[in-house]
Amino acid sequence: MVADSVYARLRAAILSAELRPNRRLVEDDLADWLRVSRTPVREALLRLEQEGLVERDRGWIVRERNPTETRALVECRLAIEGYAARLAAARISQASLAELTTLADAMEESGLSRLEFNRLNEEFHRLITLAADNPMLANLHAQTKMNYWNLSVPVVFTPDVDRQVHEHHRSLLVALAAGDGSTAEQIARRHVQLTMDIVLEAVGLQVERPAPPG
Repeated sequence: MVADSVYARLRAAILSAELRPNRRLVEDDLADWLRVSRTPVREALLRLEQEGLVERDRGWIVRERNPTETRALVECRLAIEGYAARLAAARISQASLAELTTLADAMEESGLSRLEFNRLNEEFHRLITLAADNPMLANLHAQTKMNYWNLSVPVVFTPDVDRQVHEHHRSLLVALAAGDGSTAEQIARRHVQLTMDIVLEAVGLQVERPAPPG
C-alpha cells in the first residue's frame, strides 16, 4: 500500500536524522518529495504521531526526544530485555539457539554495513524476547523499540563498542544454552546499559546532514 510505503520512508528519514528534530513537516511539501497525494502522507503522520516521532504544533513537527525521556526508554529496555533473557534461558528451543548463533556469526563478518548490522542485531534481540514465550512481554519490547530512536546514534559506535557487543552476544548465548537465567539476565542488562551510556552521551549532538527536498 502507498500509505505503508510513505510511512516507512518518513519513519526512516526521522530515525536517520534526515528529517531533523524540530523540523516543520508540511504535508504538501512531503507529498511533492515522495511523489504521492496528501492522503497517504497524512495517514503516515498520524501513525508516526502514535509512535511519538512527530507531534502537532500549529502543523506537524519532528518531535525531539529529551535526555530524560531517552533515559526512561532505555531503563524500560533494561527491565524488559533482562527479564526476557531470564525467561528465555528456561524456555528457548534448540532451533532458536541455532538461529541466534547464526545471527551472532553474521554480525561478526567483516565489511558488514552499519545498516545490516543494526538489522541483524534487532532480530537477535527480538528472537530472545520471543523465546521467553510471553506475548505480553514481547508486545512491551516491540513498543519500547518503536520509540527507542529519535536521533542518529550509529556514528558514535566505535570498533571497541562493537567488540563488546559481540562479547555480550556470545556470553548470552552460552548462558541461554546452559539454562542459566540469572547470568542471562545480568548479561542482557549489561548489554542494554552499554547502549544506554552511548545514547545518553549522544543526545544533543548536532550532525549536519543534507536536507531532503521540500
